[in-house]
Amino acid sequence: MIEGVKDYLKTPDWRKQHGWRKAVWMTMSRLGLTGVHALPLNRRWVDIHRRSMPLKGLDQRLAGLKIVQLSDLHYSPVVWARYLVQYMRWVNDLEPDLVVVTGDLITGGYRFAHRVATILSHLKSKHGVICTLGNHDYSIYGKNGSGEGNRRADYLEKCLRDRGMIVLRNETAYIKPADGGTPVAIVGLDDEWSGHINPEAAWRGVDPAVPIICLNHNPVNAKELLVYPWQWMLSGHTHGRQVATSRFGQRFYPHRYRQYTHGHYVVQGRHLYVNRGLSYGQRVQRWCRPEVTVFKLAVDQEGNGSST
Repeated sequence: MIEGVKDYLKTPDWRKQHGWRKAVWMTMSRLGLTGVHALPLNRRWVDIHRRSMPLKGLDQRLAGLKIVQLSDLHYSPVVWARYLVQYMRWVNDLEPDLVVVTGDLITGGYRFAHRVATILSHLKSKHGVICTLGNHDYSIYGKNGSGEGNRRADYLEKCLRDRGMIVLRNETAYIKPADGGTPVAIVGLDDEWSGHINPEAAWRGVDPAVPIICLNHNPVNAKELLVYPWQWMLSGHTHGRQVATSRFGQRFYPHRYRQYTHGHYVVQGRHLYVNRGLSYGQRVQRWCRPEVTVFKLAVDQEGNGSST
């Protein structure tokens, strides 16, 4: 019987499980406790979302370049390796030119750092894999000012770099045309929740005339960051949802209303995209489906972006 239950969870048939999972999720979501629904999902429930990314000043030789965004993997005792590995293969099938991972790679101790780095090392893309960090990458110690949160984040960074990935913590990387020309700047911000974000350092030396894509785990500060010259901001963190959906639940989170929860937003002429993440907790509602986002760069001739 136990083996049967394990097999049921490891190879879920969404059509058979959707009813009872939805009941659990709806009940818990009213209290802001949607983490109670933390079970594997059927692969078909993960959404591959494709969209154009128009950029003003984009070098024509970079038009058509494909960026795949992942976010919020939350590799942990709850989110299993085999679930994540299958999507690394799926991303490779998309033939990305660049993969960006916008934070919350792990939820757990040190052992998950080198393991998630191994999982991500399966990704193949022409310009590599760029990672930024989120609040869970600093663990529960990120907010209390102790050195433990920093040590955990530093160890995760080391594991990622050792396996060939680029980690941006208030730093900038560039994608350049093969034979020279105008690059695209990828500005990666560190985590906002733990206080490690430093946009001044991240943008230091960046030419505002080049197209700039900002990686920022939590979109809560998107308007504050309008003083910097990004055209697109790619975020995650929210899992596509508000913290709580009822008045009773929201009383426990009176200061945590989310203005940006999922999808594409135009913020004073800039483009913000909030990825719903890949982990499978809290995912029963259609607008909370786990997501892989595929962007294709395009020259923005008119200064207007697509919102399709």
